[in-house]
Amino acid sequence: MTKDIISLINKKLKELEQNLIFLKNVSFEINRENLKKDIIRYWGIERGIHICIESVIDIANILISSSEIEKPSTYRETILILSELDIIPKNFSKDLAKMVGFRNILVHDYINIDEEIILDVLNNKLNDFIRFTSYINKWVKENY
Repeated sequence: MTKDIISLINKKLKELEQNLIFLKNVSFEINRENLKKDIIRYWGIERGIHICIESVIDIANILISSSEIEKPSTYRETILILSELDIIPKNFSKDLAKMVGFRNILVHDYINIDEEIILDVLNNKLNDFIRFTSYINKWVKENY
């Protein structure tokens, strides 16, 4: 893995962390009653979650491209392969793979987004992104 690739991973991690700061800050104010009260903020929340998931996928693809492993055919497989490469734990890869499924809803079925899932991500899943960054940083440090 070259310095350029490590730099790209770090750039993606920084983007992810910046989006997490926004989402963490807004998560303290959001509840079922006011989630869609300010539609612009709601769209920002959706977009922030989407970008976080895309960042995870991008980082996973970069790591896979730098390995000898065959490229996955789906985004879900991309995340699961990280556990095969011993970058993230297997159980955690399954949790993240569910987020990729939610990404597909955000992108392709945006009319039918379940607000409960948005609230669940804000209240319970943001730490998964933080864990992901920790695993990636640890793996890069140990291997490069």
